[in-house]
Amino acid sequence: NFKKRKPCWCVLTWSLPLLLIIVAAQDCSKPVPGPNMDLKDSDILLTTFPDGSRATFVCSLGHTTAGGSGVVTCTAGTWSQVTLHCEKKTCGSPGQVDNGEIEYLPGNEFGDKLVVKCWWGNVNSPVEIKAGWAGYLNVKVLVTCDPPAGIPNGLFSPVKDVYNYREVVWYSCKKDFTLSGSKSVACSEDGTFTPGPPQCTEVECSDPKVANGEWVSGSRPPYKYLATVTYRCNAGYKMEGKDTMECDLNGQWTPGIPKCTALIVVVIVGCLVYRKKSER
Repeated sequence: NFKKRKPCWCVLTWSLPLLLIIVAAQDCSKPVPGPNMDLKDSDILLTTFPDGSRATFVCSLGHTTAGGSGVVTCTAGTWSQVTLHCEKKTCGSPGQVDNGEIEYLPGNEFGDKLVVKCWWGNVNSPVEIKAGWAGYLNVKVLVTCDPPAGIPNGLFSPVKDVYNYREVVWYSCKKDFTLSGSKSVACSEDGTFTPGPPQCTEVECSDPKVANGEWVSGSRPPYKYLATVTYRCNAGYKMEGKDTMECDLNGQWTPGIPKCTALIVVVIVGCLVYRKKSER
């Protein structure tokens, strides 16, 4: 005979590990523009953007906004999607041409061309004058810049005869010279490069003499830009200021040359009193 057993209920529990995702802050590289758009203002000069920063796109020359936003945000090394849409501007009609006709190739939008056919003398032999709307309608033409100004003890690249609108030029200095100012300039709307060209200066700091102290580590003279030295005080002296300093762009030691001041030693003399035993 089998005894009846009470039913056994089993409870299964699942333990799922708690996943903690930490998104670290990460800079973004220069964002890639969409069709017919460019970065706005000073954003075009930057190569990296801090996490959380914004960049703005605007429609390229000859194009107009057709909806959307040109603002993008850098989040953990990734840009948000740009929604800006740009379309070509319509130039309209260039007007009437006396003693001739206009042939559009193929239309009248930005970038299109036209041919003005003039009849001079023989109607069967028209003269084709290839021209844009310039002279017939007040429209913007492609802006170009002449080469930027050169700087003593420095150079720029790329080197070209003509630069297009928003094209960037980069400056650098020769050995032992330090660049002061913006290292990049861009071709602006008025046909000049902005901002102004930088300068190449020879930076050298004097010997950081620390009285009652000695050199521990770092650079040796001559002390050029960003050279660093570390000092310590001699025995019996304490340091006031930072022990490590750096040669800055102005030829000065930052945050300053430290001082070694003498320690005040207080000596306490204990007097021992001996009592002579009386002679017996």
